Amino acid sequence: MAAAVVSASTGVISTLLPKLSRLIEGEYKLQKGVKRKIKFLKDELTSMETLLVKLSDKEETLDGQAKDWRNKVRELSYDIEDCIDLFMHKMSKGIDAAEANLVKKTASKIKNIWSRHKIDGLIEELKARVQEESDRRIRYKFDDLSTNSSQVVRIDPRLPALFVEAKRLVGTDGPSEEIIEWLNKDDYAQELRVISIVGFGGLGKTTLANQVYQKIKGQFDCSCFVPVSQNPNIAKILVDMLKELKNQKSCVDPSDDVRQLIDKLRAFLTHKRYFIIVDDIWSTQAWELVKSALPENNLNSRIITTTRDASVAESCCSSLVGHVHNIQPLSDQQSKELFFKRVFGNTSACPPHLEGMSHGILEKCHGLPLAIITIASLLAGKSNMDQWEHVRSSISSAFNHKGMRDILLLSYYDLPHHLKTCLLYLSIFPEDYEIRREELIWRWVAEGFITEVRGQSADQVAENYFNELVNRSLIQPIYISYDDRAHTCRVHDMVLELIVSLSVEENFASIVKGQCYNGGCHTIRRLSIQAEHVGDEVTQQIMDKRSQRSY
Repeated sequence: MAAAVVSASTGVISTLLPKLSRLIEGEYKLQKGVKRKIKFLKDELTSMETLLVKLSDKEETLDGQAKDWRNKVRELSYDIEDCIDLFMHKMSKGIDAAEANLVKKTASKIKNIWSRHKIDGLIEELKARVQEESDRRIRYKFDDLSTNSSQVVRIDPRLPALFVEAKRLVGTDGPSEEIIEWLNKDDYAQELRVISIVGFGGLGKTTLANQVYQKIKGQFDCSCFVPVSQNPNIAKILVDMLKELKNQKSCVDPSDDVRQLIDKLRAFLTHKRYFIIVDDIWSTQAWELVKSALPENNLNSRIITTTRDASVAESCCSSLVGHVHNIQPLSDQQSKELFFKRVFGNTSACPPHLEGMSHGILEKCHGLPLAIITIASLLAGKSNMDQWEHVRSSISSAFNHKGMRDILLLSYYDLPHHLKTCLLYLSIFPEDYEIRREELIWRWVAEGFITEVRGQSADQVAENYFNELVNRSLIQPIYISYDDRAHTCRVHDMVLELIVSLSVEENFASIVKGQCYNGGCHTIRRLSIQAEHVGDEVTQQIMDKRSQRSY
């Protein structure tokens, strides 16, 4: 029998049903009327679980009414499990106490009578809620959908080559050489120079900057690549810079504040020729703080920044010898080569009957590498004309933010429900956070997301899930070793933005950033605090809604 699994699609129904069976089978002394009510809960939830799985497979076409029903049933499963767990805990404590002495035994009997009486009332309330949702479900009719049996998944061997190819197309043939030429221009001039790469999300700014970084970092005394992101922790950024520049893991006093960290960086860099990439800057304020740690030492040092905001790019270059580089989309030919390599493994392997469809899909991607790779990953291994037509007709233009979201949503909807759950869980990690594969896998196991597979351990199955998400280009592997295993991974900021919004919508996780809490009026199931300090008002909101399974 397969192990029960917690899922974003079905809540905790799978783990709840065995607990209800235990109550029915007589391990706990309950009145017959209570057992009948519990059996009703079990039968109805079993049926609802089947429908929830179907709804998950139809998620992209659900109307608001169906989503509302799904969400209420899912929340109901959590509430029922909380109630049953509390009852089982109280009854177990009562049994242990009864063995101690006569006084405790008598008190335990009274407590058990109270517990059984109270659970009768709680079960009655829950039964009424289940009955209400059961009555509503007749409005929704969905066909059965077949499920594909999963095999052992390995990281696509073409993937490392794909990333190299993507970088070459975006950077090496032209833009990276142009940037390097500008950085080396008038090499006898010793002043600090900065070049700011600006462009829409998904155009490959980070990829281009990294290409330049890998090519020329050996020419400098020290170098580092530091992400800033939308909600920067300046102290952490400065600490990471110090560690990478000094090539030491423990070179910082934990008590250092921002001013002290800036002083240490300036002291270390004053007499060194340095090369620093400051990636993904969203505000001039963040840039000014980072820049204050970088001395103008006239040793031919260089800085590259990346940003989506043209005004931020101008700010980066305004007070130094600077240049703004507007990154361009891939050409039609480059887009075609990247797309075909990902889908077919070869630029000339596209079947004739799919060439026209490929052209229509690429037109909607407008040369955005992220859009091309995402769609190509979705189509890899599919040669049915109807499947390709469904993808083509489902995406709008990727040249705007909504269009890119549509493309990413299409990939999300294509996931089996167990992978949707694992992907949504990544919403608890902050932007640009480097996630250790091993830690993530064991978190998934601990949360109960991993389906039992005969002949494989839970961590092996979880690693298959991880690799599948990598293959679909929904998470980015970092440090792939000789055995093709990624030691860490990162989530692209646009993918993270999507899964955070979906996670909040489905009340899968609640996230606290700074003094902002996005959980609304929902009970908190999983809590991620991404702030050093949380205000009293936010703390009170969290306490009022707490029912965390993890944080």
